[in-house]
Formats: sequence, C-alpha cells, structure tokens
Amino acid sequence: MIQDKVRKEVSLDKTIIEKLKIKAQEDGRNLKNYLEKVLTEKANDDFEITEDYMKMIDEMLEKKEKGLINFTSWEEVKKKFNR
Repeated sequence: MIQDKVRKEVSLDKTIIEKLKIKAQEDGRNLKNYLEKVLTEKANDDFEITEDYMKMIDEMLEKKEKGLINFTSWEEVKKKFNR
C-alpha cells in the first residue's frame, strides 16, 4: 500500500540532535528513521476518542444538519488572513 506522506522541516538545538542520534544508534536506526518511529508512536499512543468527544461531535453534526452552525473552509480562512 502506498502512503500519502508529507515532508516537514524541523529545527532542533544541536544538543538535542546529538542526544537523539545516540538514542537512534541504541535502537539500531538512523536519525531520520528513529524520529519517524518516535513521532508515529507518540501520535498513535496519545490519541483516544472518548465518549465525551463522540457526544460533542454528534451534537455538532446535529446542529449543522439543523442549520444552527456554519463551518468555514480552511481555504476561506487562509484567504481572509492572506496566507
């Protein structure tokens, strides 16, 4: 399966990079691969959909269906703020 990946630049302090390089070597990985692994694990481990969150989303969708709220697309927001 081909994954749609996005490339991002990250700026870190030199001492942080050196510490991460050591951790990557200990894990048998290169720095880039280690960073991808750590960030993927962090993103997946910390995200949990709770009952309260599902209830909030259901309420928002009901309000949208009833025309009580409107959403602004990201493109419209960027145009408004000239970004």
